[in-house]
Amino acid sequence: MGREAVLGALTAINLVLLAGMGLMQILPAKAQDGTGMLRGSGLQIVDSQGRVRSSISVLPAKAGEAETVLFRLIAENGQPSVKISATTASAGLSFVGGDDASYILLEADGPETRLEMVEPEGRKEVIEP
Repeated sequence: MGREAVLGALTAINLVLLAGMGLMQILPAKAQDGTGMLRGSGLQIVDSQGRVRSSISVLPAKAGEAETVLFRLIAENGQPSVKISATTASAGLSFVGGDDASYILLEADGPETRLEMVEPEGRKEVIEP
């Protein structure tokens, strides 16, 4: 086989590999098991600049704390503005204003529940049954 034939074959192989890689990026992700379910220990959604804008993660248990599942919606400045968390003992939902000084927190911790609302000028209201 001549040198041109070898180079031609290598070029053809590279083109086939390049086309295959391009198709892998275009086609949507599919589950391996045929159920249509994607599985993993976390998920991140990023914007066009590569910044994480949403995430779902499972945080391992720490000393005295249960494992936590955490969902975050993150503003473009990197501040988590919406959080939803769940453990075996509690669940919570929070909304944080753009100034980071105003927020709403809704919690159910065991048999206890509360709603806490805080405004930037320091006004705070807590509602508990």
